[in-house]
Parts: sequence; structure tokens; C-alpha cells
Amino acid sequence: MNRSSISSTAEKAVRTLLWGCELNQEKRTWTWKPQVEGKESCRLWLNTICLGEKAKEEVNRVEVLPGAGQEDRKASPVTIASLQASVLPMVAMADLELSPSITFQLRAGSGPVFISGKECYEEKAGERGGGSEVQSQ
Repeated sequence: MNRSSISSTAEKAVRTLLWGCELNQEKRTWTWKPQVEGKESCRLWLNTICLGEKAKEEVNRVEVLPGAGQEDRKASPVTIASLQASVLPMVAMADLELSPSITFQLRAGSGPVFISGKECYEEKAGERGGGSEVQSQ
């Protein structure tokens, strides 16, 4: 399912697409790459990180790994959520904006952990891609 919206200003339009991934015992990392090719002004806004129904009673720690660039190799991973079913099964993210490409890692625990958000693309007025689009009001 691909849902998107466009909101316009005088010069720019912002196209948003829903995004999500699952981290678990078998798939411990996930790299986010923009769905729309050739867009430099793409951002990922995280909304929620939550445990799945089958999560064990253990700490599940989610990190963002440093990029592959020369400067990024010296950086340490950043923990963005520590979840436990009986204590904190979900966290709502407020204004966490990330640039491509981002790798999420399930550092501790076996999941499943679901990460959701939206991809935002700035476009010039009148420039629209294909797909179903809804005008924001």
C-alpha cells in the first residue's frame, strides 16, 4: 500500500510517503533508502517504534548506525529506543528527522520491533510524480 500526499507553498510542494520496517532475530539491520530516485531533498521523519505482539520479556535496543562516509566511521551508533514489553512497549518519536541513507540495528533483544514514519520529498511547484496523491489542506 502506497499512500502519499502533497502540500503546497508558493514555491515548493512536499510529497510524503508512509514508510516502515521490522527488525527481528533474523533481520537485525535495515537500511532506509528513498523510494523516489533522484531526490536530494528527502528526509525520513520517524513516528513510532514499537514491539510486536510476539516480543519476549527482554530489553530490545534500537540504534542508528553511522554512515559509510570517512567522517562517519569515527562516530558511534546512537540508541533511539530501548523497549521492554512490560515496561515500555512503544515510543512515539517527536520531530526525529533523518537524512538518507540510514541504517537501523536491533542491538539487543530478539524483537520483533516495528519502526514507522514518513518519507518527505520537497518538489518544485507543479512537479509531481506518479501514484495516488492527495492534496493536503
